[in-house]
Amino acid sequence: MMNQMLYTALTANGGSFADNALEAMNVTVVGMVTIFAVLALLWGIIELLHRVLNAGRDLASDARAGGGASAAQTAQASAAPAAPAAPAGEDGALIAAITAAVAAAMAEEGCTGGFRVVAFRRVSGRGNGRH
Repeated sequence: MMNQMLYTALTANGGSFADNALEAMNVTVVGMVTIFAVLALLWGIIELLHRVLNAGRDLASDARAGGGASAAQTAQASAAPAAPAAPAGEDGALIAAITAAVAAAMAEEGCTGGFRVVAFRRVSGRGNGRH
């Protein structure tokens, strides 16, 4: 039944089956080319907007990177007071090292705002990470 419906649709305009099939293929190809052209155009517009809107951010990051070590030292110095004092105990050195690593990573990314560690808790069922 489906084959009969397809044959009837392809021979409905009084043309032969081959002519109507060729016309259907042409319509399909033109439709696909149109869709991909519109998608490429949308991609180009989005990329252009991305570059225009982020141009100021790129210049600011280049200016920070151009300062060299002095900019990194300034950012690290501003982030240092935000770090809490290490608690007493055997994990104090580990917590201090993690806090220093986070502060250094934030300084490299140009984040000048500090952070505050609220709480530390050990996950039960796991050891101290040493095997």
